[in-house]
Amino acid sequence: MSESTLPDIRPARQFLLIPGFMCDASLWKFMLPRLEQLGQVRFADLNEGNSIEDMAARLLPVLPDNGIIVGFSLGGYVARHMAWLAHQQNKVLHGLVLLNTSARVSTADEDNKNRQQIKLLEHYPYKGQTMTALRRALHPQRQDDAVILAHLQAMSLTLGKQVFLQQLSIARADGHHELPEITCPALVVASRNDQMRSLAESEKLAHGLPNAILHIIEDCGHMSPLEKAPELIATLHDWLQQNGV
Repeated sequence: MSESTLPDIRPARQFLLIPGFMCDASLWKFMLPRLEQLGQVRFADLNEGNSIEDMAARLLPVLPDNGIIVGFSLGGYVARHMAWLAHQQNKVLHGLVLLNTSARVSTADEDNKNRQQIKLLEHYPYKGQTMTALRRALHPQRQDDAVILAHLQAMSLTLGKQVFLQQLSIARADGHHELPEITCPALVVASRNDQMRSLAESEKLAHGLPNAILHIIEDCGHMSPLEKAPELIATLHDWLQQNGV
């Protein structure tokens, strides 16, 4: 048997997908058909845990051997800390994909607003996230997209009040000191029109990771998996090929 006809015995890629704040597995629905062609897919959730560290520690045991973690927004904070924990435990990680996320600490203003929302829910019923909050997550030209808005609100209502309170209470600690130890290939994706995570945050994140590239999506808000799924898949595919992952 010649070398060219030898079977490919590499293990199939295994992705662990971690959604963002008040998002569930349906966040990935537009990416999923093509993603499943690239590898095996597992879904994680952020429905338990009182800190980024708690969430990461809970999910680390389900991380596939030689897996690739894909984390979006709040899930990116968790994915990044999982990658750091994996390094501490000598667990092999094939790749880390961070979408519309950061490693910066929560500001005092952000924490105060979250506490105010928690206090309001002591007196008012939970009706999902407000339309103002949902629209802010989208590109300005998509802020009246009824399909995406309905999808975001459906995830919010499905997860419910307790998950909303739990995730709202999580303070994001600064994680830049962990970045130099995350040596696996990394892809950082930012959106040009993200009103929730700045390009500067993504640039600092990518710069701090020893083996990372930064890709910027044009004409896209915070919700890149829903707004720009085809470009995300193409970017992921190219990155996998370039890194032999």
